[in-house]
Amino acid sequence: MRKAAAAAAAAAPPTAAAKTKAAAAVPAAAKKKPLAKKKAAAAVPAAKKKAAAAVPAAKKKAAAADVAKKKKTVPAAKKKAAAAAAPATKKRASGGTAGCRPRKRARDDNCDGDLISNLPDAVLCTIISLLPTKDGARTQAIARRWRPLWGSAPLNLDAENLSTNDFKQPRRRRGPRPSTESIISRILSDHPGPARRFDFRLTCIFPTKREHAKSVAQIVSWLNSRSLDNLEELHIFFPILCRAAPTPMLRSVLRFASTLVVATVGHCNFPDEIAPSLNFPILKHLTLRHVNISVDAFHGVLSACHVLETLFLPENVYNGSLHISSRNLRSICFSDCFMGTNELVIEDTPHLERLLCPCLDVETIRVNRAPKLEILGPLSPRISNVQIANLVFQGLVPTSFNNLICTVKVLALQFYCADLNAVLDVLRFFPCLEKLYVMWNKYLNTEMNNVRHYDPIDPIKCLETHLKTLVLKNYKGDKQDVTFAKFFVLNGKVLNAIKFGVTVKFDEKWVADQHRLLGVENEASPDLEFKHCSYYLNRHSDIHDLSIADPFNNSFLAEDDALPVISCSSSSDEDST
Repeated sequence: MRKAAAAAAAAAPPTAAAKTKAAAAVPAAAKKKPLAKKKAAAAVPAAKKKAAAAVPAAKKKAAAADVAKKKKTVPAAKKKAAAAAAPATKKRASGGTAGCRPRKRARDDNCDGDLISNLPDAVLCTIISLLPTKDGARTQAIARRWRPLWGSAPLNLDAENLSTNDFKQPRRRRGPRPSTESIISRILSDHPGPARRFDFRLTCIFPTKREHAKSVAQIVSWLNSRSLDNLEELHIFFPILCRAAPTPMLRSVLRFASTLVVATVGHCNFPDEIAPSLNFPILKHLTLRHVNISVDAFHGVLSACHVLETLFLPENVYNGSLHISSRNLRSICFSDCFMGTNELVIEDTPHLERLLCPCLDVETIRVNRAPKLEILGPLSPRISNVQIANLVFQGLVPTSFNNLICTVKVLALQFYCADLNAVLDVLRFFPCLEKLYVMWNKYLNTEMNNVRHYDPIDPIKCLETHLKTLVLKNYKGDKQDVTFAKFFVLNGKVLNAIKFGVTVKFDEKWVADQHRLLGVENEASPDLEFKHCSYYLNRHSDIHDLSIADPFNNSFLAEDDALPVISCSSSSDEDST
């Protein structure tokens, strides 16, 4: 019923309202048609204008493109022609990275701008052999030019320079860091040789025989390594076994006898039976430290060194008198040596320039022939008899008054206190002395008998013409010290400098008071300068370095900037730190 009613409504004719809406819609549609025609008519001229304007612009772009194309083609043609004319070069292999931008290696292959890398291989190998061990090995990372040089350079292996902190393992690996011994073994296995220097001066103390024997076997394997062939410089301390005799010196050391120039041997027992067969044809510098050696064996070693120039003997004990004769020896140093009631005799040393004896416990020192002796000391009253040529001292008091030593230019003396008369009594016999060291040792309590007092009528020649530098150690600035120093201030005619090694705390005010007490305004030399500084314990320069003019310099005064140093000139009376 409902469907039939809806169909009948749809088929019924339209009503009056519907007719009115249809009539109103016809004029509106008629109005829209004229507006569309007007818009279309206006769009035609605008399109024509754009097309007309686009034609010249396109022509300009085409012309510009032609010009640019011509400019590009000309250099490209030139490059192709140059490449065709140049010789063909070998292309680097891509290594499976074709299409990737090659990594630049500026100044690597040709070493442009690197003057050192352009040096010959022989010169570079010499440079590497003079560098510390770590730095020499690191030269392989400089450039490909340097990579093969370390293996062909003479090896410089220094155990003290091999710190385990510089051989760190990667983080991904766990475990203990390599020991110094393992690093040395690895270097000797990697380096084919030859070697210039091997230095193992590490004091190793072992509580058990097993550990000691293992260490000795390790050293034997190193010394027998082919990498150490033709070794020129050997420094070695043998391991120490607690509560036992020193380790016998290994015969492996003697295999380098024909090539050694510098040798240091320490903490061992030197066998008497091998001394007669020794021969060191080119050995120039020898050090025996804490070596148990008989007097006969020592004389055998000395006679086997045909061109020896420097001899350093620290911390040794001798049970007899030592007699030293050498045609080429220039420097001898005994340090902390004990000889008891025996004698040290310098018999025939025509080229000896330095005789250094710090902390030498001996009864007598005799220098029979040393015509070029220039540096001597420290001498102290503890040495009962000192004889230099015809000049004789007993307890550092001269017993002869007509014999002078004119060759000595640097002299070191040691006394219990600031005994001015004792020092002046010694200076009379060194008329050409240029530098004087005086140190006061409170533990050196020795009586000084028969010391002459200074007579102004009888001046001391070195104070008049030669003495330029005075160095005082253990200076406290008390009345006795000031009296001692003031004498040289007032009587040193050519004195240029007085250096005070001060044992008390001081500042600029303390120094100013000292200058007032010393009477610097009345000094005999107008160019006199003063230097006050703290000092270290006794230390010495490299005894074997003959280029150092004064081996006592470092042993008396501190050169460390961290320590107070106050210098001034008496002429300007100004203090500067």
